[in-house]
Amino acid sequence: MSALTSAIDILRCFSTTRPDLSFADVQALTGKPKSSTSRLLRSLRDCGLLEQDPNSRRYRPGLLTFELGRLHRAHDDLIATAERELREVCTRTGHTGYIAVLDGYQQVVLRIVPGSNPLRVVNPPGQRTPAIITSNGRAMLARLSDAEIRARVPLDYPKVPANSPQNFEQLIARLNEIRRTGVSDAADEAIEGVGSQGFALANGETGELIGIAISYSVQATTEIERAIVRRELGAMAEKLRRMTGDPLGQPVELRAGLAS
Repeated sequence: MSALTSAIDILRCFSTTRPDLSFADVQALTGKPKSSTSRLLRSLRDCGLLEQDPNSRRYRPGLLTFELGRLHRAHDDLIATAERELREVCTRTGHTGYIAVLDGYQQVVLRIVPGSNPLRVVNPPGQRTPAIITSNGRAMLARLSDAEIRARVPLDYPKVPANSPQNFEQLIARLNEIRRTGVSDAADEAIEGVGSQGFALANGETGELIGIAISYSVQATTEIERAIVRRELGAMAEKLRRMTGDPLGQPVELRAGLAS
């Protein structure tokens, strides 16, 4: 941890006003001994976090920092773009929306967009729920291979509500149906009396996967209202997939080429 902290101290020396630094600059800014500064700079250079100009011998951030920065921006851009579109859908439908990611066989709520209906369904950001019992969780799992899903779901299959897949075989059957139809819904599963519809969105550049869902009261929502939610989510999914380069947003023949 000491070496890691020292390395981070060196990386923090670089900024828009200090895009490149000499050995003496780094030593002066960090106040570290000459020997340890030299060793850390060499290690950071060798692993790609720093680059060294062969002529001036000055250091600058390396390609790895650029790649990590792109991933960070893509992550924020994907979620921010999805949240922006989700807010419009929640405004039109009055229902609550969620954005989540997978963590093993669970999903973690990242963002929530409260609806305007008097009866609201709210799960706070950070809440974990088995992905196998939610609409957006199953939509995300359906984007993985069966082998990847098997690696995530415990061999001792979790105890789940009666409306959820009761074993791994039933789960795969449900996911295959989502793959076939593009429709993922849930009712009386994660929360009794609550239904939801969801879809998964992948960043075409980074492969990052998020799940988006609209939830509502099963009893207080009519079939017509649920059909409206399905239509709204379908249009949202189509728009976002074009915007993010999601392979599912590509023509079938192009998707086949990307998969091969």
